[in-house]
Amino acid sequence: MKKHIILYFLMFVMCAGFLFTSCEKDETPVPPTLERVRLIKKDSTTSIGYTSNMYAIMGQHLGTTIKVLFNGTEAYLNPTLITNTSIIVSIPADAPWKDQENKITVITLGGEAKIDFKIQQPGPEITNFDPKAAGTGDVITITGKVFDGLERVMFDSTKAEIVSFTSTEIKVKVPAGIVQAFIHVFTPGGVTTSKAAFGFKYVVFDDDLAPSWWKGGWGNTTDWASTQIVKRGTRAIKVQYTGAWSGFQTGYSGADITLSGYSAIKISLYGMVGSNGRKVKLVLNGNYDIGFEMILKEGEWQDFTIPLSSMGNPAKLLEIVLQEAEGNATTGMYVDDIGLI
Repeated sequence: MKKHIILYFLMFVMCAGFLFTSCEKDETPVPPTLERVRLIKKDSTTSIGYTSNMYAIMGQHLGTTIKVLFNGTEAYLNPTLITNTSIIVSIPADAPWKDQENKITVITLGGEAKIDFKIQQPGPEITNFDPKAAGTGDVITITGKVFDGLERVMFDSTKAEIVSFTSTEIKVKVPAGIVQAFIHVFTPGGVTTSKAAFGFKYVVFDDDLAPSWWKGGWGNTTDWASTQIVKRGTRAIKVQYTGAWSGFQTGYSGADITLSGYSAIKISLYGMVGSNGRKVKLVLNGNYDIGFEMILKEGEWQDFTIPLSSMGNPAKLLEIVLQEAEGNATTGMYVDDIGLI
């Protein structure tokens, strides 16, 4: 009887040891395996994706995931979106896409695994364009990012001739007939549109005054067709003040120009020698109590966009004055590209 008790005891110890060893083995992390990547909205496998979009990485033994990398860039992980068979993750906005290994790397406590996955080119972005207005055939520069593989540039529905481009800069010629238009840039990554429109809704002066605009002013000499310093086109207005508080002036005698459809007046100024830092005041419709002061830069064109709200929200445009605003009779400047946007 005693022998049987000892035998049962030894068998119990052996079984317990076996179970303990089995538990220890079960707790050892297993290397992950990756099977596919799928879309979130539907169970459709994909091998390509876009930055800032979410995807599900499918596989086995993913529950202990500690890192997911897209072409070496680490993604943010939400622990609640990780299971043993899937990881839901967003591709980082700054993940590289050009000339890469095109891999997703998943690192868990049990090891790491990789799967082929190509990040598509992101959409382009326009940050600026200069000049803000130009004539037919003039070259403007569009700056931004991800212009790789540029396909075309449109001014509204009119295609522009591309002079050159890099990943961050495009030079194009202004198409014929463009007064005002939004700029659209097309690449393999998509299309983007400029936030501001190029050009004017209404032109007061480009190479000449628009019809029904008359020439005036006091205390200055004005060349209305100067070819010496020009912003665009072939002519600008040369203004040399000869008296303190004198003014360049042009007025309108045609049918009413109602300003309800416009938001700002745009004007370009170039400071002549000795005019650096001098102030000039823009006045509309003779309202000298509400003006906008502009500071000239010697030897440099500046584009000024003045909201009509800062000019008292006039209902109509009747007159434009640029008044010398410091009592200094030596100020001189060139004026070009006057218009409404």
